[in-house]
Amino acid sequence: FDQNDLWIATASCERDLENYQWTYDKVLLMLVSLVASDYQKSEWCGIKGGRHVPCDVYLLPYDLVRHQRNARAEAVYLKFSIDEAGALTIVLVSCHPPR
Repeated sequence: FDQNDLWIATASCERDLENYQWTYDKVLLMLVSLVASDYQKSEWCGIKGGRHVPCDVYLLPYDLVRHQRNARAEAVYLKFSIDEAGALTIVLVSCHPPR
């Protein structure tokens, strides 16, 4: 994946990335660190443009300093979909520490 494969699909996700100062590269590192046991649930989510997409929700134990998976780290909440129209695109709906 690279930055062109990631679309920030909600205003709240944009704000969270800005607030936590997470770059696209950091988010991509989180996404490739996911394993099946991080999966929580699936749900429909509203995105920019008024559409709804099927999303998967994950909680990733992730060390934000070392930028790597760590079982003892605080979990990061990730919610995303995959846009199947053409090339693979990750449609990121949420990305933040637990609230």
